[in-house]
Amino acid sequence: MLESLSIRDFVIVEKLDLEFFPGFTALTGETGAGKSILIDALQLLFGGRSDVELIRQGCEKSDLTATFSLSEPVKKWLGERDLLTDPSDLVIRRTLDIKGKSRSWINGIPCSISQLRELSTFLVVVHGQHAHQSLLSKSSQLDILDRYGKLTTKAAEVKQAWKLWQDIRQKLEEARNQQTSSQEELQRLNWFIEDISELEPKDGEWKEINEEHAKLSRYTDIIDACQFSRQLLSEQDTSALYLVDEAIGALSNVSEVDPKLEKLQSSLVEAREIIDSASADVEHYLDRTDFDEERFAELDQRLSLFLELSRKYHLEPDDLHSHWQTALSRISEIKELSNLDTLFEKDQAAKAEYEKLSASLSQARKRTALKMQRKITDVMQTLAMEGGSFEIEIKKLDHQGPNGIDGCEFLVAGHAGVARRSLSKVASGGELARISLAISVTDTASATVDTLIFDEVDSGIGGAVAETVGQLLAELGQRQQVLCVTHLPQVASCADHHLKIIKSSTADNIPPVSTVEQLSKEKRVEEIARMLGGITITQKTKAAAEEMLKSKKKPASS
Repeated sequence: MLESLSIRDFVIVEKLDLEFFPGFTALTGETGAGKSILIDALQLLFGGRSDVELIRQGCEKSDLTATFSLSEPVKKWLGERDLLTDPSDLVIRRTLDIKGKSRSWINGIPCSISQLRELSTFLVVVHGQHAHQSLLSKSSQLDILDRYGKLTTKAAEVKQAWKLWQDIRQKLEEARNQQTSSQEELQRLNWFIEDISELEPKDGEWKEINEEHAKLSRYTDIIDACQFSRQLLSEQDTSALYLVDEAIGALSNVSEVDPKLEKLQSSLVEAREIIDSASADVEHYLDRTDFDEERFAELDQRLSLFLELSRKYHLEPDDLHSHWQTALSRISEIKELSNLDTLFEKDQAAKAEYEKLSASLSQARKRTALKMQRKITDVMQTLAMEGGSFEIEIKKLDHQGPNGIDGCEFLVAGHAGVARRSLSKVASGGELARISLAISVTDTASATVDTLIFDEVDSGIGGAVAETVGQLLAELGQRQQVLCVTHLPQVASCADHHLKIIKSSTADNIPPVSTVEQLSKEKRVEEIARMLGGITITQKTKAAAEEMLKSKKKPASS
């Protein structure tokens, strides 16, 4: 259930902090006051399309926050995504800045717009003021039927089965159309595989064997350089080691004359140790180094094969491995496509699964249609359509599709003795509005969410019908939280709580600002009177307003 809504710099709202309560809450106000802004704010919070035009004029960003109490399905959804930080409340926040950047959070954790949209399906159902226009679409009618019967999961399974079947069918058609060309391609690929299989290149091998081959190709140079170095260091008669020894001996003969010479002698001793150690290292390297002529010949032959195949197929040597793997994969695909019998069997199995799921969904839709049409017909009797009737016609389509085998059409007779016609052919706008409302109320009554929102769905009706609408919404409010933007006093007077949206401006050059007031009993009388009588409120309209409120149940304690 919606508990609170905080709005900052949104459209014509500067600052607003609202609390909401169980039951039926009416939202009223003069035309243009911004009655639907609260609904717009909630829809933006739930992943609606952002637009910088929504930011209040002269401000840098809009900031919206809503708090909801938690139901078990919402707790489960949040828990599965590590978003459950408070076991009792859910906090959703979204900001929009002047540069068009939008950010959103669930319980203080950054989230995506798709997550907000998915979460909204567990929290609210919104019926807009133009709902009757979408009802004229047969696809929308089928969606309403599935939603009412809680068949959306079944419908999704049918859609998935249809996609799988069509994917296999497409492969089957491709196989039939491409048999000749595929065989030619298969022959070319097999030639390539036959050539490349002699090499069987590994990923990154070209670079590795190049480096090893280069090293082995200079083996003689390496050995000669090492042997020459060793001779210079310690083997020749005039080697570095011999010369340093001579220098040490010369200094030792005169070191007694000048003690400073001892330091020079010590440095030469260290140099001797370094030269001796370097000579030993070179000798050790030579002992461990063994030229493998067979390995060198193997590498030389493999490099030649790499170069030969790369020239033949116009590829870089390093690309031979990836093209080999691609060719193997493509051969597998072609063989699968060429196996028409196997593909045909898969096609038939996918078709059978789709038809089984579609048939099951169709039966469930027919049962739901009977239940739903009875309920809507009952509601119509209370909306000045006595004797009228509603029917949901389920017909088997000539062609199958992602939504199953059913076509759905809403048929209606506004009065007794009138033949039922397609909803799209209903001439009267008021009649269409009432039928739309009956469908909306029936559809919403089956919703599993805690909060229902109606945005001027009562347009096009009035009088006793409006009073009935108010009673219907009040009845819904006993089971779920109901918010309704309305311009009808008969509807507003049935509410448990009443919010008034007020637009004001302090100066001509300052943008107007909307505020919301929770109405007391006395102020409700004034607002209902305004809705009844317009700008000038007389004692007569106030008395009528009082009488209208008296005949309703007392507002629930907040």
